[in-house]
Amino acid sequence: MKNLKKLIAVVSTFALVFSAMAVGFAATTPFTDVKDDAPYASAVARLYALNITNGVGDPKFGVDQPVTRAQMITFVNRMLGYEDLAEMAKSEKSAFKDVPQNHWAVGQINLAYKLGLAQGVGNGKFDPNSELRYAQALAFVLRALGFKDLDWPYGYLAKAQDLGLVHGLNLAYNGVIKRGDLALILDRALEVPMVKYVDGKEVLGEPLISKVATKAEYTVIATNAQDRSVEEGKVAVLDKDGKLTTINAGLVDFSEYLGKKVIVYSERFGDPVYVAEGDNDVVSFTEGQDSVGTTVYKNDDNKTAIKVDDNAYVLYNGYLTKVSKVTVKEGAEVTIINNNYLIVNGSYDNSTIVYNDVQSGDKYLNRDSNYELKGTVTVTGAVSKVTDIKANDYIYYGKQYDVNGNVVGTVIYVVRNQVTGTVTEKSVSGSTYKASIDNVSYTVADNNVWNQLEPGKKVTVILNKDNVIVGISSTTTTTAVNYAIFKEKSDPFTAWFAKVKLILPDAAEKVFDAVYSDVYDKVNLAEGTIVTYTVDANGKLNDIQRANDQPFSSASYKADAKVLTEGSTTYYITDNTVLLNNTSDGYKALKLTDLKDATNLNVKIVADNYNVAKVVVFNNASFVSTTTSTVYAYVTGTADVYVNGSTFTRLTVLENGQTKTYDANAQLATNYTHKAVVLTLTNAKIANIALPTVASGVKLTNIDQANLRITDTTNKGYLLDPNFIVVDTNGNLKGLSDITKDTGVNLYTNDVGKVFVIEIVQ
Repeated sequence: MKNLKKLIAVVSTFALVFSAMAVGFAATTPFTDVKDDAPYASAVARLYALNITNGVGDPKFGVDQPVTRAQMITFVNRMLGYEDLAEMAKSEKSAFKDVPQNHWAVGQINLAYKLGLAQGVGNGKFDPNSELRYAQALAFVLRALGFKDLDWPYGYLAKAQDLGLVHGLNLAYNGVIKRGDLALILDRALEVPMVKYVDGKEVLGEPLISKVATKAEYTVIATNAQDRSVEEGKVAVLDKDGKLTTINAGLVDFSEYLGKKVIVYSERFGDPVYVAEGDNDVVSFTEGQDSVGTTVYKNDDNKTAIKVDDNAYVLYNGYLTKVSKVTVKEGAEVTIINNNYLIVNGSYDNSTIVYNDVQSGDKYLNRDSNYELKGTVTVTGAVSKVTDIKANDYIYYGKQYDVNGNVVGTVIYVVRNQVTGTVTEKSVSGSTYKASIDNVSYTVADNNVWNQLEPGKKVTVILNKDNVIVGISSTTTTTAVNYAIFKEKSDPFTAWFAKVKLILPDAAEKVFDAVYSDVYDKVNLAEGTIVTYTVDANGKLNDIQRANDQPFSSASYKADAKVLTEGSTTYYITDNTVLLNNTSDGYKALKLTDLKDATNLNVKIVADNYNVAKVVVFNNASFVSTTTSTVYAYVTGTADVYVNGSTFTRLTVLENGQTKTYDANAQLATNYTHKAVVLTLTNAKIANIALPTVASGVKLTNIDQANLRITDTTNKGYLLDPNFIVVDTNGNLKGLSDITKDTGVNLYTNDVGKVFVIEIVQ
């Protein structure tokens, strides 16, 4: 028997669990006692659409009511398309003495008797109002399908089970069947081929639904999900003459039949209610090399070429286009249907390690224009949302195109597969690189990655979807650094007596027992040296290292900006900075709020590469307060104002994220519109205007928006002012997401060295 694919949800699920309905099937009916999520809802919906049932009135279907024999024979006649014949048979004399001539179903019963669909219950009676039994219902249905000479009752029960009519039903053969259960059986029967007997053998014909539905042959092209130009609720198809048109989808999900020839059964000149797959030539394979023109290649030893029709449609990465508009990439999964429709999945242009977590609003991955997030972005693999893509994920990047070759979407496949362990072995054979992590062998993508793997060293490697090592994870375990000031070591300092005194961040002195073998050659330090140290599980000092401090003899501190400066160098003080003041009374711990504006400070500083201070040790510092009237801003507009015979210039600026205006004392000769400026204010008026320090033509390799940090191609780090702005040279406001690794920018810094304006110059 030809396997007719099932589209209607109740049919597609009956072989599994009938208590669950498939999502997406239009199961709405006019009957108040049929809920949309009921197991028989879609069956009742189709029976109603085909006029096989009109319910019991009020308006109800009567799902829990028993079926009578008269109702059953009416259902059977309607399924066979014999409603008009039954109307004609009303005029015939009743075939059974217990069915009066005025009985509502006399025509139905007469017709069924004449067609051999019903024989009655004996003694000239039909018993029209008696409750129908389960096995009797199956007998009526199987006779309608053309089956003969089945044994009672188990022959009928077995045949119904073989045909898939009773999956999910658990009724005694002599039990009363209710209308809800019967709806399931009748609906399934619609898709079963009718039987004829030729020379005593069963010959399968068309499905029973063909008796009550019109049919048409189409090739399915796309639904709205594959081509947004197709209206919701419709499907694009080729008719039998090859003409592209659209039809209503009706009760059917056509996405299961893309590219295939189908027979569509519709309610009389209405919407589709069932689809049967026609004869289709289907070939599936992995693409062996990039396609050329309309030729694709199998991934076999000969790279067998397959030429498809020049105008073939392609469902390329989930969207409809033409084969002439795309390149099918090596490794893609290809299905060719009837040589004029291709389904291509996993056709990726590029792949890469992700270096930064993807943020909402990002326009590119890795700020690389080769990985633009254009159109609708579809993410599969380890995550399903673009903002769930994280640093050290490995992604495959592809595009979607419409039939004109325009990019309409982006597809990303995410692999999140990392292995941590010790490199136990490396090898190379020709161009094949191998490495073992904890004695498990992996292929390595290339020589560059292979060279980074050092035997004996613990690493975390990044794997692609083929389990190939493509990189080393940039993730590092951050551990808190213990800072202190070295005071002295014990004398003697031996394996039997080893002690070290340190001054801790709270200015307390603490004596540590030391692990002599670990630190004996590291404690020859001058008193006052800033150090880092670690202790073992027993609290013993097992490592001490001199910190990389910078001494300054004439530094200045600005309390409002929380910065220390000397010359052109600026350091940033935070709540996490260790602050100590070496006074004549010993070291004193300071809080950030203790620091006031001061100059000529003698100080030692330990800082990171962004100049964020980790430790600051002052030497007899004294702090006093000062004020400033300098404003760093971006000019958005300039106007000359005429008042009482005088003229002055008014600047509209963005300052700390707010729009403000400042008036000059006179008319300015220079137009500062769309420029970053430094304003010196006296009595809230512009006394002087200058241009800030700028780093021109910089390209950024890393943007850490969360921590307000950026890094350029020379690995120089910059801190961003919390109220920084991004603009282009025309003054249009932009965002960090508009900056790729190839974008040139000018970085304007304020008096504390933080970038307050980023100007995109290309």
